[in-house]
Amino acid sequence: MKSEHSEDTIHKEVVIIGNGPSGIALSYMLSGNVPYVVSTSHPDEMLSARLETAIGQCLINADLEFLSSGLEGRSTNPISLLVDALLQPCADIGLEMDSLIEFRKDGKEIDHVVLGKGPPGGSWHKMDPQILTLSLGNWMSLPGLPFVSRDSGEKRAYASSVANYYVQYVQKMGLSKYFNNNVSVTSIRPVAKAKRHSLENSDKCDVNWVEKLNENDCLSMNGENTENKFKRNIISNALNYIWNRGNKTSYKCCKRPREDQMLHEQSPDRKIREIDLETDHSGEKSNLRYIQPCNLNILCDSNNSNFSSNWLRDKRSRDNSEVPSSYKVTECRCGEDVNWMVETRDLENGTIRTYTCKYVVLASGCNDIPNKLSITMRSEPDWLVYDLRTLESRLDSKTGNCKTNKLDPVLVVGAGLSAADAVIALRGRNVPVIHAFRNKSADLNRQLPENMYPEYHKVHQMMQDGGSNYPLYSSYPEYTLNKLNEAKHTVTLSNRNGQQVELKVSHIIVLIGSSPDLSFLPEEFNIAIKHNQPIDGKTNAVNIDKMNHRVRGYKNLFAVGTLAGDNFVRFIPGGALAVLSELCKKNEVDET
Repeated sequence: MKSEHSEDTIHKEVVIIGNGPSGIALSYMLSGNVPYVVSTSHPDEMLSARLETAIGQCLINADLEFLSSGLEGRSTNPISLLVDALLQPCADIGLEMDSLIEFRKDGKEIDHVVLGKGPPGGSWHKMDPQILTLSLGNWMSLPGLPFVSRDSGEKRAYASSVANYYVQYVQKMGLSKYFNNNVSVTSIRPVAKAKRHSLENSDKCDVNWVEKLNENDCLSMNGENTENKFKRNIISNALNYIWNRGNKTSYKCCKRPREDQMLHEQSPDRKIREIDLETDHSGEKSNLRYIQPCNLNILCDSNNSNFSSNWLRDKRSRDNSEVPSSYKVTECRCGEDVNWMVETRDLENGTIRTYTCKYVVLASGCNDIPNKLSITMRSEPDWLVYDLRTLESRLDSKTGNCKTNKLDPVLVVGAGLSAADAVIALRGRNVPVIHAFRNKSADLNRQLPENMYPEYHKVHQMMQDGGSNYPLYSSYPEYTLNKLNEAKHTVTLSNRNGQQVELKVSHIIVLIGSSPDLSFLPEEFNIAIKHNQPIDGKTNAVNIDKMNHRVRGYKNLFAVGTLAGDNFVRFIPGGALAVLSELCKKNEVDET
């Protein structure tokens, strides 16, 4: 039986949401592994000349904007292009050259945690293990540990090999202590907002706690109706008094000379913040909101009832001349070290855990939620799926892994590479395929060379041919699925001319892209480049400053990986470096 209880708040300087390649690469660098320029021998003469200014230097201290200027490639992020060009010079044209940078573990370790829903590697563990990567096998490597493909005869790697590599990477590079796997992030919010939320919902744990004061310390000088009034700590009353005593309309109860008042206001003890005390009617529960410990001495006449009605006196002094000078603080992280609160739930036992941190990095990718068709139906039937791995599991259970059992065709909806993977896998099982796609496929020759991706070009030919020359395959170009009959196991396809066709199928697999799960963000957060439109790594990424990957408009919030538009693993280390460089600059400023 799952338990659900709350643990103490844990403070980290950085919380990384997502334990895929992006989160792993950033963790590697935050743990003290930093890149140094060791060579300037690059075929790009302009880049080689710029590198002369940084030879022997650590890249986190280099002028990354200058070094990355003028670079072009399959990423829109300059630092990603720079690090890729240094790690694998001219890889796009097939050259195999030594890296121009090396990582050394002599950087400052930054305390952090990496949160993920599954094992390290993220969505790679959800893919069909027999699918080949788009990238070459060696492009799946992260800094410090080369990826060695054991798939004989294949330049590309199987998804299962890549997933295992990322698990081993975390172990071999000594990063396991930073990873909290099998947890779901339920919410993140700025600390200031979290405090207001906690006051409104006192049953929830807050980041800042003060030990409950003894009820005997709370003395009401005017008992009438005080049990129905909101009780406030003496420091809150004192603060209000000090703030208002210069106002002519405020109550005047202080009899000190004005010069003494000014002298007192210049004291370091003058700098205090409000502490709110919320007590329920039973008096059994009270939450004190602590922001900063303080000392305060006030010499006042307490004849005014408004000032003294809820006066909290220290045990040691009953003459109202001294306010308690200190409180015992539990798990309190105050000031500039805390900007965010991150709440998580353990997917195995339901444990709730809260992190406070200075920086949050979004690294959760864009493959969490499959895109769905807008079809009206009471509920989704179990023969409608959205990923190939689930479909193959259903087929195995239905046929008992016996390929001779005859099945009705499987309808594949989509025109992308994931849909092509499904067509390849189904025909390999001798399962007939009906392939419906809205638009005629683009020319793959511009995207993928045929000598490297023959299987995708084969599917492209089948889509253009219509299936007349290929067994177990028939295509319906420019058709969409608009109806399904659960009782008959049939689907209705229609084209733009209104023509319809009804077909009997065994399963439907819809592969029309996916979206990130950012439900943990506050509703008012609008972080996409195109506001109020869904985030997509290819067409509408998170709106970042491309030099440091900071999310525009949000303090100390960053995004890396596919969320930031880097859709290939080879570009991920650059995003991690951009974040690390910015954090180091911020910390240097804070220390001065």
